[in-house]
Amino acid sequence: MAAPAGGAAAAPLGPGDLPAVFQCLQSALSHEPSTQKQAEAALRELETRPGFCSCLAEILASKDADHSARWLAAVHFKNSCNKYWRSRLPGSLSEEEKAHLRGRLLDLVEQQDQQIAVQIAVVFSKVARFDFPRAWPNLLSDLLAKLQGSSQLAQRRVYLVLHHILKELASKRLAADQRNFEQVTALLLEPTWQQWAADTQAVGAALPGALEAPLQAAQQLLVTFERWLLQLKALRRMVMFGFPPDARSLAQVPAVGQVVPPLLATLRQFTAARAARSASAQRNQVQAMLDRAILKLLKTLRQIQEAHPWSFFHCGALIPCLEFCCGQVLEWQGGGGSGVAMPPQFVMQSLLIIYGVEKCASYRGSASSLSLSSGARSQIEQLKGLAGEVAPALAAFWSAPRLQAFTVAVVERLLPLTEKELEEWEDNPEAFHHELENAAWEESLRGCAENTYLAVFEGHREAVAPVVVQLLQSASEACPPGAAAQLAAAAQQQQQQNGAAAGGRALVRGMPAAVLSKEAVYQAVAAGAYELHDYVDFTGFLHSSLLPEMADRSPAAKPLRRRAIKLLSHWTARLKKEDRPAVYRALLAALAEEGDAAMQLVAVGTLRALVDDWEFDEAQFLEFVAPTFQQLAGLLSSASEFDSQLAAFSLLDLVVDRLADGVKPYAPGLLALLPSVFQQAEGQSLLRIQVLVTLQRLVHALGAESPATYPLVLPVLRLCTDPSQPDELNLLEDGLQLWLVALRHAPAPHPGLLGEPFPNLVAAMTKSTEHIAVGMKIALSCVLLGRGEFLAAHGGGLVQILCGFIGNVKDRGMLALLPVMDAVVQCFPSEGPQLLAPALQRLLADLLAGRESGLVAAAALGVYARVLLQNAPAFLQLFQAAAPHVPAPADAPPAADPASRLLLALVDLWLDKFDSIGQPAARKLSALALCVLLTAPLPALLERLELLVTHITSVWFEVEGSDLAGSLPISYELLSASRDVDDAGAVVPSEEAEGESARRKSLVDADPVANLGLSAFAKQQLEVAAGVHGGALSAALNAMDGSLAGQLKAMLDSVQ
Repeated sequence: MAAPAGGAAAAPLGPGDLPAVFQCLQSALSHEPSTQKQAEAALRELETRPGFCSCLAEILASKDADHSARWLAAVHFKNSCNKYWRSRLPGSLSEEEKAHLRGRLLDLVEQQDQQIAVQIAVVFSKVARFDFPRAWPNLLSDLLAKLQGSSQLAQRRVYLVLHHILKELASKRLAADQRNFEQVTALLLEPTWQQWAADTQAVGAALPGALEAPLQAAQQLLVTFERWLLQLKALRRMVMFGFPPDARSLAQVPAVGQVVPPLLATLRQFTAARAARSASAQRNQVQAMLDRAILKLLKTLRQIQEAHPWSFFHCGALIPCLEFCCGQVLEWQGGGGSGVAMPPQFVMQSLLIIYGVEKCASYRGSASSLSLSSGARSQIEQLKGLAGEVAPALAAFWSAPRLQAFTVAVVERLLPLTEKELEEWEDNPEAFHHELENAAWEESLRGCAENTYLAVFEGHREAVAPVVVQLLQSASEACPPGAAAQLAAAAQQQQQQNGAAAGGRALVRGMPAAVLSKEAVYQAVAAGAYELHDYVDFTGFLHSSLLPEMADRSPAAKPLRRRAIKLLSHWTARLKKEDRPAVYRALLAALAEEGDAAMQLVAVGTLRALVDDWEFDEAQFLEFVAPTFQQLAGLLSSASEFDSQLAAFSLLDLVVDRLADGVKPYAPGLLALLPSVFQQAEGQSLLRIQVLVTLQRLVHALGAESPATYPLVLPVLRLCTDPSQPDELNLLEDGLQLWLVALRHAPAPHPGLLGEPFPNLVAAMTKSTEHIAVGMKIALSCVLLGRGEFLAAHGGGLVQILCGFIGNVKDRGMLALLPVMDAVVQCFPSEGPQLLAPALQRLLADLLAGRESGLVAAAALGVYARVLLQNAPAFLQLFQAAAPHVPAPADAPPAADPASRLLLALVDLWLDKFDSIGQPAARKLSALALCVLLTAPLPALLERLELLVTHITSVWFEVEGSDLAGSLPISYELLSASRDVDDAGAVVPSEEAEGESARRKSLVDADPVANLGLSAFAKQQLEVAAGVHGGALSAALNAMDGSLAGQLKAMLDSVQ
């Protein structure tokens, strides 16, 4: 399907193109794939042409056109307006077309089809976001004018449009936009409220009869009800976002007092009408709409209370609202909402309202909810006064009888497992566990009940704790430990004698009701562990109830066994050391329960809590390590859900971490397990990352024995660093950390550690600076471990990395590069400077141009000092080679040739930044290098003799010439500079690994900085310099300041 013909400049579409555009839309709906693809391509071309949106608007206005084509036109209209209304993309709408569309939109409001009407409303909202009020100031007044007509369709569609406009405008968070929304609220609130109140009366009057009447007789009520819901949504947004939250401002919001009491009264009226409905009447659309209305009213009240807690209280709605919500909880008898049974969503919203009130920071007098200004003290005093008004009202509401009834209702009616959940447990234990443990608590009835119970418990511990203890005692009497099987048998016998109805009350899918009730009480005890600390003798409870129930393997005891295991994870702080072995045995028995992943996974969670506890004793756990690993391996192989595998492996990793060196005896078993786990986790990056973390811990624990891990570690390293594999972005960071740990612990060079992965590192470092810190540590460890063989094979790649980063990274990155360069020169004084020449030249250019900070410059000068000290000819050759490529700074001193000018410029920078060198060993390195510098055949150096001698003698005084010299040991491990950018996020602290430490020590032992005395070396170099400079040196020394000459003499005389 070809688009309407247009010129090279994409001629505007006009009325004559309407048939072609309409034909494109129809063809896009074709069932013929080729026709559909051609039409879609044509539409993509058309959307960039001026007039396309206007053509779509005309098609939408043609109500007799094909419905499907009009619906597709509405979708394209919405997408094009959203994309091109305020855009610089080709096809953006002109101001003229925007003005035309704004006028045309008002004619498109009255759409019979709901789907098209929603698309049009969304277009209104997007245009309003961009153009209201500046370019479309009369938008709202024009919409309000349409409400004055007699057409009910027009009224419904206008409220639909207003709902979407308010939703869009309320999402804008800039202060000017919020002020604009306040003005919108001032315009719309009153007329919307008046119409809502009128519609509420009409709905309330017709509702009782409509609930019993056939559908045809209730059509008019459904129309009114739909409009009523749209008005309620609009009112909610205006009240919430049209006024500053009084939780922050403490200023009353009159609209809350106007709106909330009628909302609450309507909620009561609607719930009463629903409850009065005949049980024999069939569920119809009116009841479905009524349920939507009740749910929306509850959500609206909850959100208004959150935004304006003080106005909600002062309008007299807080306590009545709590009474209503508490009544809903107390009246709940279960059911799914069919017939007159209360839907669980009602109870969930009621619980959330109670939770919000109990957790409300404002009602607690917390200043964290305030927007503090210059009058902060008066605001805090006002807040305390307001909180003092609310506290007595809430205390009176939560009387002891009500707290007891509420707690009992939550525990006995809302927390027990349902028949549906027990069925899910039987069918799919894994899915059951994750649904129960990992779902968002606000989205489940049990989650809302548990968290609301806990919020009430925290606020009223003295009243609620005895109730929970009594429930625990009653449940234990009704279902003693080990009695589940007998209770199930008795209930089945009763069922056989008295029929299914009698037995059904005592059995829920084969589980005794007493077991399920006790399981719910255990859940309450677990959730309230902190609050019950002083009310429960946990040690006695453990031995009398929990351990026996964890040992009960009868099918009827499964829910109680699982909950007893879960309860332990909340009470780990009260578990005595001598009781832990018995608990470990019980948990391992649950882990071994094949076929019930729900039991195994809850045991994994509790065991993790015990191992992660502060009181965990590694020695006490050693006898359980092997069976733990064995059971976790079985769970990893049998689990089908990724979350299950992740939970099991997370526990395995934690055990390895806590055992540290104690994991060595179990290393062979782990190394046999990990390859299959890693292989099976293909496409699951999180699990593979866990495997990499465990490997790091294992390599670290094995230390010098770590080559035993190489058959697994080396292939994993190649995979993780391979830039062509799809998971590279996710695995690279942890793969590099594993590589670093393996290098540091390696007792001897290995080709798989040094040679094979390094090209991948070069590729990764070339693409990004993200891994510069760990990458440079790897390079440093490779240099120390591989020495000459490594540099011969991969020196070029190393220099490529250095040259790519020098001048292109910030200070932290530069400080990571310099220790590697220092190590290369120190290890290979002859070959190192030549290998690093490109990087040294690039660094020289940055230093002389002033592009590096003083911190980086001081550290970088140490690299040049190392070259000068250990290979002076290479140092001078560096400037000869750099002269054609590195421009001298404008203020560089004159010299006989460009190389000498570069050298003098660096010397001047060195002398200027010398005092910025802070580390004693680094200062001594520079002082020794300056001594060598005196021997360079460059007469201009003698002009700087005073500064050279000043720095040399000052360092001599620090390290040799004073009484304090030598009192503090000097660390000559210059490589320790790399720790400034070290392992903040590392899993294991491998810097002190035995292999790496030995290699660093040997390097320090051979370092001339550690072995040379500064005074003796200075005397020797001055003698050499005298032969180079002749009498000029003597003249320069005689011309020095007397005090400085005295310091030099003292230094030279100190030589034995």
